[in-house]
Amino acid sequence: MIGKLLKTGFSLATMPARLTYRSVRALAMTPAEVSRVLADMREASDQAVQEIHGLLASVDAEMTYKTAHLSAADKRLAAELALDAAEQHLSMAGINLLRALWLTLNPAPNATPNLPPAVPVQRIEQARK
Repeated sequence: MIGKLLKTGFSLATMPARLTYRSVRALAMTPAEVSRVLADMREASDQAVQEIHGLLASVDAEMTYKTAHLSAADKRLAAELALDAAEQHLSMAGINLLRALWLTLNPAPNATPNLPPAVPVQRIEQARK
């Protein structure tokens, strides 16, 4: 379950970047290529919707089974505990992302940074022609 959640979360988190990349590529495409990109975008969007529906159905089934014996007050308390735990995990995830970014941008002395190579403007302009 956690693996599915992480996979879906990663997939959803990267969707805007994937769609942006495809949109930028569309600027230098023929009409047939644009149609294919639009179809790919629709497919990616439909796939994300299916993953979200599957995840929600899975969580609903799991929680219905696990909490069938709890009273409303117990469920409310469990929800508060779950939200507190989620807040702590998200806070640490944010801190870990900032640490990773800092480590990437501030390499050790005498080391080359692990940044992707810059794309010269000439190559971008040639791709548009």
